[in-house]
Amino acid sequence: MIKRLSNEFNYSLFLPIFIFYLMSIGVQAIAADLDGVDVRRVILKQTIFCLVSFILLVVTSRIPVSTLLRYAPILYVLSLGLMALLYWFYDPAMYALTNTKRWLRIGSFSFQPSELMKLSFILFMVRLTVSYEMEWSQKNLTRDLKSDLRYLVKIAMYSLPTFLLMFMQRDFGTSLVFIAILGALFIIAGVHWKILTIITGIGATLGSTLLVLVFSEWGNKLLYSLHFKTYQLDRVRAWIDPFQYSDTIAYQQVQSLYAIGSGGLFGRGISGISVYVPVRESDMIFTVVGEGFGFMGAALVVFLYFYLFYQILSAALRTNNKANLYLAVAFVFGLMFQIFENIGAAIGILPLTGIPLPFLSQGGTSLIVLGIGLGVTMGFKKKELVMNKIKE
Repeated sequence: MIKRLSNEFNYSLFLPIFIFYLMSIGVQAIAADLDGVDVRRVILKQTIFCLVSFILLVVTSRIPVSTLLRYAPILYVLSLGLMALLYWFYDPAMYALTNTKRWLRIGSFSFQPSELMKLSFILFMVRLTVSYEMEWSQKNLTRDLKSDLRYLVKIAMYSLPTFLLMFMQRDFGTSLVFIAILGALFIIAGVHWKILTIITGIGATLGSTLLVLVFSEWGNKLLYSLHFKTYQLDRVRAWIDPFQYSDTIAYQQVQSLYAIGSGGLFGRGISGISVYVPVRESDMIFTVVGEGFGFMGAALVVFLYFYLFYQILSAALRTNNKANLYLAVAFVFGLMFQIFENIGAAIGILPLTGIPLPFLSQGGTSLIVLGIGLGVTMGFKKKELVMNKIKE
């Protein structure tokens, strides 16, 4: 039995995950020491989160992917329910700090439902995509522009509650993650190129329009009427010209640039970190890596992320199963967008959105749900006929 489990365990995929668990504890300990927080407490807390994440990874890897997809609608509805509960049972401390209702308070533990929604969203959207392809293949019909449009309408209808809740919670950053997941899924599923072109054009137009609205008085009034907050507009202004607002709204970004720039090629060492960066344990955790370990250390972290992505996609491809591939692509691109946005904000090429850096940023919910998601990818099996079992 032990030998069989050992043969099934994907050690190549688990290696970067294990390294990231260790790095998570290490960088949080460094950030805590720099900010004068109890280091032992932070290490203990982060270690517990890593252990829980690992246990759930192992448990989830034993659940067949077909079972997860079969019950994806239930998980999706439960995630929507948890997000809706935020309007009554939100964390008052986090609301006072951020003026947003994104955390549920359970005793002394804060839980962020949107993290669970990311995984539920991927599972449900992949299920819808696979069901759509099965329906057309069983009828021996060829997909065309009209059929793909019907598929997209269905996806939009089921996605709408998620985006509405994100809008009501003013969580623009996480909404972008869901959009990235859908974009990757549409491409890998082979949605008609004309539809993809139109969607890309609409996205570019909306992005350009948003910039115009942020930097015009009438635009600001319109955005405020749509429930945008001043701090969200300030993030865009700070991104365009951070040094003009270095003492006010762009202070965090400018300090981040100073910290990463001062790291040089090989870093200043842990004891040499001296630049103060607000919220460095969360949104700006990459500055700890950049200043302490320099360009080489930062490049190593980015390389490890891409090695993890390579192993996830390889595991899916080896199964020769579309459902596994769709899950892997959606999961990888969701993580990739978060990494790109977080690091991009730290080095000044993207506006700050508050998206955490997977594994390394503070946040037990993110780490635990990430473990569950990676458990799904660890559970990819060659002999499992996922597509045939979803509707059983």
